[in-house]
Amino acid sequence: MAPSDHAPDASDGSEVDESAEAEPLSFGRRTARVLAAAVMLCIAVLWAYTLWGPTKKTPPGLLADPSWAVQAQATCTRAAAILDELPAAYTAPDAPARARTLAQANEALRSMLVDLSASAPAADSSNDGRMIGEWLTDWRTYLGDRDRYVTALEADPDARFFVTEKVKGQQITKPIDFFATYNDMPNCVTPGDLG
Repeated sequence: MAPSDHAPDASDGSEVDESAEAEPLSFGRRTARVLAAAVMLCIAVLWAYTLWGPTKKTPPGLLADPSWAVQAQATCTRAAAILDELPAAYTAPDAPARARTLAQANEALRSMLVDLSASAPAADSSNDGRMIGEWLTDWRTYLGDRDRYVTALEADPDARFFVTEKVKGQQITKPIDFFATYNDMPNCVTPGDLG
């Protein structure tokens, strides 16, 4: 057999024209490849938009003007200092001692709320005023829960502390703490003196 009689292969250095030998893709395979490429492109675009796109938005609960939050943090810090001087209510040896400690803590919190309310913008003046007003209302509700617990402890040494629900089984402390934390007022969260 002469060297020119056999088909060329890649091992002898000559090129093989694969396009002439390849069969064209069927309609189904071509469609599948196009769809796969489109899906991959969409995923890449979605991630690019998520990571670098124009997603800067004001999250709910964030005050537009942080000046009140700075003042509120100072007010809450003074109240927190008073609470820190008191023993934690859950460490009290008996119910009457726990009730006395809680009553003192509640007075400090009541004074804090009076000061916060005095410095707060009017609820109808802006969205900030509305959010602050709602937050202060939630705080008053929580303080009422604490006052009811003091009264219950005086009557029943085994009384339990119950917190008002705000929405769908969620304790009112959650939105209070969320708003305080999100607006950089860490001392304005509900105290942990009840355990």
